[in-house]
Amino acid sequence: MGTERARLLSLLVTHAYAYKPEGFRLASGKISDEYLDCKMALSQPDALQPLGDLFLSHVDPRAVAIGGLTMGADPISVNTSRSSADVGRNLRWFAVRKDAKEYGKKKAIEGSVSAGESVVVVDDVVTTGGSTIQAIEKCREHGLRVVQVLVLVDREENDGLDKIREAAGPGVSVLAMFTKSEVRQAWASQQGDARVTV
Repeated sequence: MGTERARLLSLLVTHAYAYKPEGFRLASGKISDEYLDCKMALSQPDALQPLGDLFLSHVDPRAVAIGGLTMGADPISVNTSRSSADVGRNLRWFAVRKDAKEYGKKKAIEGSVSAGESVVVVDDVVTTGGSTIQAIEKCREHGLRVVQVLVLVDREENDGLDKIREAAGPGVSVLAMFTKSEVRQAWASQQGDARVTV
């Protein structure tokens, strides 16, 4: 999986990571000299296969489906499911709505999953852990058994990954494929920019 991981890291550096000393205003109102938008990397066509292959290589063998809160989780779950078909694993994907539909079956979870099944919850980035925890809670409300949590990038802020571990509970593995520090270091190396400390 070294090649897939290296390709994804390169795409995160090229398309997702930005740095400027004067800073970016974040949704929280805070100013940060770094900005990380994983969707910009995951919307690149050459990200899709390595993304699916990398996540599939870490998926718990008990899982029958993979998904998370739309839309951060969607590229990960769809492409991991697609990669699973190539090796005969047939891992289904699902999406967790932020709010249940107000019509029809009023579903909070879209996709072919049923109560009692073992699933992996995924997300593109973790800051506070809130969206990932929301997905875990909604899966459990639906009767799904969350056996693992996988995220693309841990921003290493607000103890987000630790909060997810606490919410997931004992026996549920929580893993990030990359840390923001790793992305920043790769970016600084590519830029030859000694001003960015890593």
